[in-house]
Amino acid sequence: MAGEEVGPEVLVSSDAATGRAVLFSHMASIHVSRYSELPRLDLYLDQLLTLVQEELSFMSVPGETVLTGSMVNNYVKLKLIPAPEKKRYSRDHVAYLVFVCSLKRVFSIAQVQQLIGLGREADVDLEQSYDEMCRALEEAMAARFSMAAPVPVAVHLADKAGAPVSPEVSDLLQAALSALADKVYVEQLIALDSQSARDAKA
Repeated sequence: MAGEEVGPEVLVSSDAATGRAVLFSHMASIHVSRYSELPRLDLYLDQLLTLVQEELSFMSVPGETVLTGSMVNNYVKLKLIPAPEKKRYSRDHVAYLVFVCSLKRVFSIAQVQQLIGLGREADVDLEQSYDEMCRALEEAMAARFSMAAPVPVAVHLADKAGAPVSPEVSDLLQAALSALADKVYVEQLIALDSQSARDAKA
């Protein structure tokens, strides 16, 4: 009968809508640990990998490994992050890796390296710039996953003396985070739709 044929489609549509509502609500309330919230004690490599994976779990897709030991070693060689002290990693390492692992979703490692280089040339304060990036990333995600049109998120970086850095550097980071939010939006919705399709066939 006509009503019986439509039923399953309505159910799948309802489940998909519920899944999107849950996803959108989650992405609107993500929290990336600020510098002061990161572990004060230095970490071993396996602890570092687990922590970064947890911090960025909101943007990963099923089956993805955000960071591996070989990646960390490679980033040290490329001078994207400092070398560990006696095989231990500090909050500075975590901050750099959250930045690198976030932006490599959108840009090549060479481009991420250039962005970090611009920040170092501007003598940005690591703690302030990391916290500002976390805030701006959270707001960019919330804006992208809201029902309203996404609003550009202003990024305010300061150097180690507390003075604002060049607007060009802040504008670049703002654009990078907006691009990241767009990429995560597409990836998460594709993953959700794929899961909904698999559930419908089960």
